[in-house]
Amino acid sequence: MRILYDVERDYAEVFFKKDENYGEEVNAFITTFKSERNGKIVGYGFEAASKTLFDYDLLSPSLRLAALLRMLRAKGALTQEQAASRIGDITVRHYQRLESGEENPTLGTIESMMTAFPNVDFSVILKHKISAA
Repeated sequence: MRILYDVERDYAEVFFKKDENYGEEVNAFITTFKSERNGKIVGYGFEAASKTLFDYDLLSPSLRLAALLRMLRAKGALTQEQAASRIGDITVRHYQRLESGEENPTLGTIESMMTAFPNVDFSVILKHKISAA
């Protein structure tokens, strides 16, 4: 998985698979990227990502967490090493796996994240508000 985030535009792209793709606008805030080979969804683009990425029912909680961590790191101009150190009880490699969506955190790690980033609402990783379809 690959997450790109542009802080200035508040735009994010989340790709599940590397593939030649094309975009289809779902609405004013969301673009679906589909494989040119088979038309399957390989990713999403989110305008106003700080809100829309978490408002729509498109990503699993582990992918929402990965995107949230990537966005926090970009907004804070932190390296992965600095983010891992700030959280405290995880290695850089563990942080990298969390940010790539490869691993789910323990409750203890989530508590450490909440302490490290006290102004962030981590409940957004579990909320599913709007269906994009």
